[in-house]
Amino acid sequence: MKLGSLPRGLAVAALAAVTVVPLAASSAAAAPAAPTAYAMFGKAEPLAWGGSSGAVGSLHVPFVWGKTNNASLAKSEAKLVAPDESPKPLAGDAVAGLQCVGFDEKSCKDPFVAQAQVEHAGPDARHTEKAANWPGKDGKFPGNIRAVTDCGGNCGSQLVHSASNAAGSGGALTGYVSVGSSSASHDLTIDDKGRLISLAKSQLDNVSIGPKSEVQFSSLVTTAQATGAGAADSTDGRADVRVNDFRVLGYPVELTRAGLRLANGGPSEQEAYDGAKALLQRLKDEHGIILEIPNFDAQLTKTGAHVSVVAQGLRVTFQQGVGSVNTALAYPMQLGHATAVVAALDAPGRTMNVNENGGGVPTVENTPQAAPAPPKVTENPPTSRTERGTSTTKRQQGDTTKDDATPPKSGGQPSPTTPPAGIELPIPSAEVGPEPPVNDGAPALTNPEEVTLPSLDDVQRKLGLRGAQSVSRAFGAFLGLGLILPLARFVIRRLG
Repeated sequence: MKLGSLPRGLAVAALAAVTVVPLAASSAAAAPAAPTAYAMFGKAEPLAWGGSSGAVGSLHVPFVWGKTNNASLAKSEAKLVAPDESPKPLAGDAVAGLQCVGFDEKSCKDPFVAQAQVEHAGPDARHTEKAANWPGKDGKFPGNIRAVTDCGGNCGSQLVHSASNAAGSGGALTGYVSVGSSSASHDLTIDDKGRLISLAKSQLDNVSIGPKSEVQFSSLVTTAQATGAGAADSTDGRADVRVNDFRVLGYPVELTRAGLRLANGGPSEQEAYDGAKALLQRLKDEHGIILEIPNFDAQLTKTGAHVSVVAQGLRVTFQQGVGSVNTALAYPMQLGHATAVVAALDAPGRTMNVNENGGGVPTVENTPQAAPAPPKVTENPPTSRTERGTSTTKRQQGDTTKDDATPPKSGGQPSPTTPPAGIELPIPSAEVGPEPPVNDGAPALTNPEEVTLPSLDDVQRKLGLRGAQSVSRAFGAFLGLGLILPLARFVIRRLG
């Protein structure tokens, strides 16, 4: 069944009206309380092909995602990108009539990077939004992006709403795929009964695959929905994949949970499925195109605390290239994808989060909330290393310790008086002089940790007084001889 459509002018006007009107901040008092520990995630992408960078043509498709949790952290993103997710700007006729909300003036212009991302952090009420829409020249290239986070207050205990949507006009990669239009959306919200709902949806319209349009359909819609309320076994979910006007090598087919079947049936139900399998084999053998249908049994993963729903559409692998694109063929092209995750527990003191691993599989983290950091200790921590000079273990050549291997910080100077922990400064040996050491009667200190006053002998030596005393004595003796000798001559003469 083909979908109806509005006249192009009305569709563009409606699109602009919906896109640029901000959401009103919700009332925190009226909103239902969320579970004490929760996390939500949603993602949708109508078409993804990691190996499309070398293909000839132009095609921008939506990619949206968002998440929120009980730590009052939320994100939302919407963008139009190439099928390999490279950020190629829109320019010229394709972005004519551009209007923006939340973008700075430098970003909202031709060429336009169609990417809107917002986030929320903290318990205070806040509404953040970025949006843009454009009809294109003569209304031929309509598109939009919009990302929103919204919380009326007491955020975390009250859900931070995350939502995004994006839509792109038609385009093609010559010889591989042609798309009439595409759209995607995600919405993370809570209903009036306190039930968390994650909804993600992607859609492709008027698609042809292959150099001779070997595979065609009028629309492919993938939908993923996950729900949870915090109570044990309250999580649930559903996935839905619908392909309308589906044709393979010109023959109408239908996608069901049991597999692909001929739309016109056959003498028996089994022969309808066998006939579709024969078409897929011909598609591979004669045209070098492998068409895979989704595994409906692997769409739902459910535990007592969370549910993950992944709605996969069709998967296409090209065994032979078109033109110069040969290195891209190892990557399959994914048409239609939506993911929804809800994790919820009535467990105070826990924080939940949802992330994707390297393979794009959502994973749920459930950890205790971080305790406040202890005050910093300013004194040097105790060291367990043996003091140098008393170590019973001989250090091997080439061994290094942390102190040896770590250089001082840039710009810092080592203290001239305070050694690093566990290291003694060398003590200079006492100077041996002709005079005996001075004992002022003070009791001797036997504890090496105590700090003693310097002796008079040390003070004289450091101030240079001991040398001065020696010079003074020598000068006095010389002066005395100078006075005695003349006096002696005078006495001798008088007695003479």
